[in-house]
Amino acid sequence: MSPEILELVAPLIALVGFGGAILIGMRMRYRHLERTRLGSGAQQDVERLADAVDKLRAEVGLLRDGFLELNERVEFTERLLERPRSTEADSDALRGRQD
Repeated sequence: MSPEILELVAPLIALVGFGGAILIGMRMRYRHLERTRLGSGAQQDVERLADAVDKLRAEVGLLRDGFLELNERVEFTERLLERPRSTEADSDALRGRQD
């Protein structure tokens, strides 16, 4: 290559290289800002999910309590139905009647 052409091309190559480095740096910075912005949004999503899980746990606790109460009532009813039925004489004796 002749020195005249090299003198013309060298500043052009340096300018393109420097401009490319600036563009790459700007692109990296933009990606970093985008990740940071998404990171804060992801943190909010995690907080919302944690709140939703806490609400669901409270709701499941209420359902569990209701189920236990219903189970106790069913057991009580089953025990009442299993008891032998008293006869008329037994009922009168319980009421204090004597013939």
